[in-house]
Amino acid sequence: MSIFKTYTLLCLLARTIYATAPESISGFNVIWSDDFSGSALDTSKWTRWTGISSNNEQETYTTSPTTCQLSGSGTFLITPELNNGQWTSCRIESNPSFAATPGSQIIVQARLKLGTPGAALQGIWPAFWSLGQAMREGTPWPACGEIDTMENINGGPLGYGTIHCGSACNDPTGLSSAIAFDYGAYHTWAHAIDLRSGDWTQQSITWYMDGQAYHIVHGSDVGDETAWVALAQKPYYMTLNVAVGGSWPGSPAANTVSGTDAGMEVLYVAVYQG
Repeated sequence: MSIFKTYTLLCLLARTIYATAPESISGFNVIWSDDFSGSALDTSKWTRWTGISSNNEQETYTTSPTTCQLSGSGTFLITPELNNGQWTSCRIESNPSFAATPGSQIIVQARLKLGTPGAALQGIWPAFWSLGQAMREGTPWPACGEIDTMENINGGPLGYGTIHCGSACNDPTGLSSAIAFDYGAYHTWAHAIDLRSGDWTQQSITWYMDGQAYHIVHGSDVGDETAWVALAQKPYYMTLNVAVGGSWPGSPAANTVSGTDAGMEVLYVAVYQG
């Protein structure tokens, strides 16, 4: 059985086995993970980000436990709140960054669920995504590279996987594809970077939902070696957040819900090397 057939089977099993520990993937080792089983967010692993929001978003990211907390039962909760016309939410970033080494593969994965099915979610924008470590070292977006493992807008039925790397990635839109999923249920979202080929044009990034591959981009699709190196061969740090408003989803409506109906609950985040 191939590595990714095994991976698919394990992720499908995870839909019925309610576990917080990262699944094992044949041929891969977990090199970093968090199952959120403690009493507080592990600050050796994560930083609560409170910078100035971009993309015309309307929330303020805070460190308040109202928006950013562990549940006490092994999950991490991001809960956007509306008070007196002001939206607040939570964004966390992994402290370490991770890269696939030449000749290897890396999988970045999280198991999470979003909000409440049927709730009024105009303007709500949850995401699990990664930015190039170069961003922390002064390289601007999109030259730093961005890989969006999962994004959703407005409570719609699709989860999007996208890359951003500049004009070679059709920015600011990016190169993207989507897969249907059901709100209010846990799903495993992942992207895998495959550098086993020494030819950069044959290297790839593949997106998965519950083990099902739904989007793949090769170096040849980007067509720019410098952009591909920044995108696939350099270190990345991971981000979890729920934005409110922005250029893509548009502004929240008068009836947009706040609280757990609009939130994200995360069972684990893991990085695998193979």
